[in-house]
Amino acid sequence: MSISTAIGPVGLLFDATSEGTPLLGVALPAQTEAATVKHLGAIARRHSRGAALERQELAEAPPSVQEAARLIQAHLAGEDVDLSGIALDEHGMTPFRREVYAAARRIPRGTLATYAELGKAAGSPNGARAVGRAMATNPWPLVVPCHRVVGSEGDLTGFSAPGGTRTKAELLRIEGYVPPASSRPAQTPKPPDAQASLPFGSEE
Repeated sequence: MSISTAIGPVGLLFDATSEGTPLLGVALPAQTEAATVKHLGAIARRHSRGAALERQELAEAPPSVQEAARLIQAHLAGEDVDLSGIALDEHGMTPFRREVYAAARRIPRGTLATYAELGKAAGSPNGARAVGRAMATNPWPLVVPCHRVVGSEGDLTGFSAPGGTRTKAELLRIEGYVPPASSRPAQTPKPPDAQASLPFGSEE
């Protein structure tokens, strides 16, 4: 389904056959709504249970889907809402990838974390490259906020959603992030090595 937001139409794909109607994928706005829907279709085809998916109009969707859509619309309108309660379908994902996405969801709104920091929070201190791959193939941009994850020097590195790093910067702007004065598009100080210094840490 496609929902209207402050930055354009966002595509959402839910598994209506599973308990809790978990979110399978998010397609951020492309140049046209048709392109967004096409991107969402590509996500569905990549999913191992794509044939089981059910696409509905929002008004006909289960309450959990309507609430997820409302939260995403509010977030993109600049409201400080919590997206962490939106259920995700992680079927077939490795434990590492699940840990990475869970750690990313704990990064506070409007703040940044490096790939290395995220690896530490996910229990893999040397996993920056693997974290980068997980972010590049994140099925749920925004809900799993890969736009808050940056390079070791604070660079807004590649973003796989339409618009690339421009979209990444816009999502951070909506959250109130203001990059330090620099020639770089964004920069954040290098953190100490201790995991305890991470703003989002790990779940106990």
